[in-house]
Amino acid sequence: MPEEIKTLIKKLAPLLDEDSDVFRELTTFFSKSAKIDMHHGDLAKFLKDNRTYQVIRVNGKSYKDCVYELVDNYPEMMDSNGMLRYYKAPAGNIKWEEVEAAEIAMGNELTMNAYGWEPDAWTIFESDESEHSLVAIVALDSLL
Repeated sequence: MPEEIKTLIKKLAPLLDEDSDVFRELTTFFSKSAKIDMHHGDLAKFLKDNRTYQVIRVNGKSYKDCVYELVDNYPEMMDSNGMLRYYKAPAGNIKWEEVEAAEIAMGNELTMNAYGWEPDAWTIFESDESEHSLVAIVALDSLL
């Protein structure tokens, strides 16, 4: 599957450098170790023409704390055209109710424009870290 995703990214965004942070995070987002399988159609929606991409990483004491870190420190990301994001759970069991609470908080913080995001998807990974983290891959209007 990783090669399939890499091939699809190259097909949809031939100018996206394979060594870039965005490329690496997209392959992570669609990897088999994700606890929620993501549909490849979301990748096609995300990698549209006339977009630029940015990766934002935040840490916190909880998933919800990560959402507020993203919203408070990167408010311009709330006006993006699309967002793929994944949480990294601290070692141990994933607390799904806490992830759901974070996603509800994200929805409550979004601007009206965000409901037109293509796509708006999330997943989660287990990690060896002791802290919660959130990685957001954001699609913005191209400046060209």
